[in-house]
Amino acid sequence: MNRPIGVENPEVCKVCGGKCCKTYPGLATPEDFGAPDIEKLKKNLFKALSSGRWTVDWVKQEEGLYFVRPAVKGFEGSVFDHRYTGECTFLTQTGCKLSFENRPESCRMLIPKIDERCDSQGYTRAVVAQRWKEYYDILIDVAIDVENSNF
Repeated sequence: MNRPIGVENPEVCKVCGGKCCKTYPGLATPEDFGAPDIEKLKKNLFKALSSGRWTVDWVKQEEGLYFVRPAVKGFEGSVFDHRYTGECTFLTQTGCKLSFENRPESCRMLIPKIDERCDSQGYTRAVVAQRWKEYYDILIDVAIDVENSNF
């Protein structure tokens, strides 16, 4: 599966100052970490979660609806984090620290608008968590491995 790239518009984002990034980090999809290649997914997830800059969040734990996103600034290092607000760890004074191609899919696909009512293209927590559902066991196993390796 090809990863959607979208169209970056730094001029609009610069004027806005990254208000969306200051509110909540973007949501990553399994393909951002190498899915459907399971070995690549495991390796990339382990590396990302071990960095402390990425975390596992959820919508409904009892239904296995988890997803991956960048950590909230000031709360890096938590493998699992369920904050509803907070600034993305990758936001800097000059924009995103990640190259456009390495940002979460929801960030790459965001359509920025001058009036700060950017189009998220339907990348809600629930929608992205559904995309992770088939990889639930892998995601949880890797996250637990990362937690155990930090002790």
